[in-house]
Amino acid sequence: MTGGARVLFGSYKLTRGHRLIADYISKNLDDIPFMVEEDLAAACQVSVSTVSRFWIEVGSKNMKEFKQKLKDEVIMSPSRKLQSAFSKMEEQKGAAAASVMAPTEYLRQSADRLDQTSFQAAADLLAEAGMVHIYGPGSAECLTALLDFRLTRFGVYVKRIARGGHELFEDIVHMHPGDVIALFGFVAESPEMVVLLDAAKQRGCKTLLVTDLAVSPMLEKADIVLYTARGQQWEFHSMVAPIAVMEALIVAVGKQREQQALANSEELHRLRRQYQKWLPKKV
Repeated sequence: MTGGARVLFGSYKLTRGHRLIADYISKNLDDIPFMVEEDLAAACQVSVSTVSRFWIEVGSKNMKEFKQKLKDEVIMSPSRKLQSAFSKMEEQKGAAAASVMAPTEYLRQSADRLDQTSFQAAADLLAEAGMVHIYGPGSAECLTALLDFRLTRFGVYVKRIARGGHELFEDIVHMHPGDVIALFGFVAESPEMVVLLDAAKQRGCKTLLVTDLAVSPMLEKADIVLYTARGQQWEFHSMVAPIAVMEALIVAVGKQREQQALANSEELHRLRRQYQKWLPKKV
């Protein structure tokens, strides 16, 4: 069996007919979400009743529940996403240039779906915020760091929300009316996202959601939504387009706060010239 099949069937003792089904599923993982029991029975040359009993044998109530498990544990698993990236590289015979250019399609998709009104509203929101609270778990931490670094240079007060679970409440205590919560919500709506979006409304804060999701409860809850493509759900996700969208947004915020941004840049330059001789040189 393949790695994905071991995750689903490795601990079960199956009859011959059920082994045929398990073997077929393991070799056709991408097709299973689109099949019904009759299709699977015909493909494996077994009866529909055999297929119906199979789900119980592998720990699911029915085919619908099994499909969800397949999606959660195999099709969208980190290892499968990484394998898709390896496969693409192998198809390109390891060509570095082709790998570098691959995310350009995500840039195009992001540009096509970038709504100018929403983009400008997002820039206005960040430029006028009393404090910008930023939450981006996992791979989105690079986006929180970028937004924090650039906005701080423009004189925007920024606080990163780096904690989850019950520690999240420690950050919510410091949110006030006029603040903005910038959220990077990729893959699914986490419990932390649910809490932050609800707390924002309770405390009079506005929310900016940056996401690659076309359908999610978060889209209706956030005040402003910016879309950015990262690849299909089963693919290794690229952060190239999200970074490009954030850099464009940062420039727009800088333009809004032009005087402050230029004054801070001049002061930064003066401080470097004044004190750089006392600081160790970078190797």
